[in-house]
Amino acid sequence: MTVNRSSVLSVEYFVSYLKLVASAQNSDLEEAKEFMKEFFFKGEKNYYGQETDENFCRAYHKLTVLDKN
Repeated sequence: MTVNRSSVLSVEYFVSYLKLVASAQNSDLEEAKEFMKEFFFKGEKNYYGQETDENFCRAYHKLTVLDKN
């Protein structure tokens, strides 16, 4: 997937992406998060900018809260 580095990716984008990665790899949410940090963000927290990173963190948090309910 090609992502424009100048665009800000939304929380909803990352919610969907994290679910997809977890499902495709038959892994849990934590493993999906680590996979995305390494491969999607190329090991750089702000590779796509601070706002995109914050949205990624919000999406992960949103999913962890939903998972507990």
